[in-house]
Amino acid sequence: MNIANLNRVALHCVLWLLCTLGTGTAWARETLVLHFMVSSGAQRTAWVALVQGFAAAHPDIRVIHKEFAQEQYKQQFERYLTEDKVDIAFWFAGERMRSLVHKRLLAPLDTGFVNSTATQALARAPLLGGVVGGQHYAFPVTYYPWGFFYRKSTFARLGLAHPQDWAGFVRVCETLKAAGITPTAVGAQAGWPAAAWFDYLNLRSNGLAFHQKLLRGETAFSDPRARQVLELWKTLLDQGYFLNKTLSTDWDSVLPFLYREQVGMVLLGGFAAAKFAGSPFANDIGFFAFPRINAKIPTAEDAPLDVLVLPASGENRATAHRFLRYLATQPALNRFNDAVGTISPLARGQSNTDPLFQSSKAVLDAATGLSFYFDRDAPADLIQPAFGAFQQFLQPPHDVDAAIRSLIPRRRPSP
Repeated sequence: MNIANLNRVALHCVLWLLCTLGTGTAWARETLVLHFMVSSGAQRTAWVALVQGFAAAHPDIRVIHKEFAQEQYKQQFERYLTEDKVDIAFWFAGERMRSLVHKRLLAPLDTGFVNSTATQALARAPLLGGVVGGQHYAFPVTYYPWGFFYRKSTFARLGLAHPQDWAGFVRVCETLKAAGITPTAVGAQAGWPAAAWFDYLNLRSNGLAFHQKLLRGETAFSDPRARQVLELWKTLLDQGYFLNKTLSTDWDSVLPFLYREQVGMVLLGGFAAAKFAGSPFANDIGFFAFPRINAKIPTAEDAPLDVLVLPASGENRATAHRFLRYLATQPALNRFNDAVGTISPLARGQSNTDPLFQSSKAVLDAATGLSFYFDRDAPADLIQPAFGAFQQFLQPPHDVDAAIRSLIPRRRPSP
């Protein structure tokens, strides 16, 4: 090779090096930092598979992901937002998200992404769950109803059917108790599982609009309608329909009592389905909606919406949107929800034919409205006092006045 050719080769090498240095592709890949909350082994496995699928499809992105235990994550989440550089984080739609938006700890989704054809694949209801002040702050990941899980063989042996109204529900409780089976149980150690009982008794007695006003502080817990809810709950407790030994346990510690027919039915969210998968009882678990109390009240359902948010501290916004676009356009999100027994926000393509999943989906399909759940709809200053009040209320003498006193002083009307 002559000198002229060597000079041309050298020049090309220099130009290539300058171009690659300008783009950064020669020395470093883009980075994406993900934080995710884990509530079961099945959920963690499904999430890791989803992230690995994205990483394989995008080798130019270095993905760093961390998983956190549920209670730790909820308690420390705001600290994570302020101290860590996280691009995408798991969180909850509702007041828990709105409060962080108002504190400027979350960034909105890019308008171009929200208006793109990618988001047209999402069902409208869960997508709107992330809207605050007209802007989208969350990408929906999963949602599910709450309702009663029970053993089909137990109900069949006792001649029981799904109760459609309150009188039918009380008859089921009476039949179970007469057979030596405690009708229900709640693992109230963390507080939030007990809140489901207040949610549903209130939704079925007073309706969604009243429920939302109560949790926002626009209506006081001293209102006679709120008292009525606690009085109705007290009648169940006074009859011994709750298994006392579970009250100081976690939510999933109740399930062995269901398996052993020591408890007849348990009010839990669809996330519990992941605990049944692969167990000897998997095919024997059924699901039904909380029964009507007032026939004139439309049947709204508790349907927590889990979302992904963009922390304001994140440094890789464009890469974060690439991950969200992948979720919106690929079947990975359906596979994730199939694995954990929850409902995918993608409008089409979920192939879960499991009868338990189909039953829970039918509950949401029939709903006239959705509530996100007590500790997702209520402001932060109400949540812990309410949990403490409910935990105390579950203990004899199930004092309605004491529960109301625990709730009233801490409520402030919304501005």
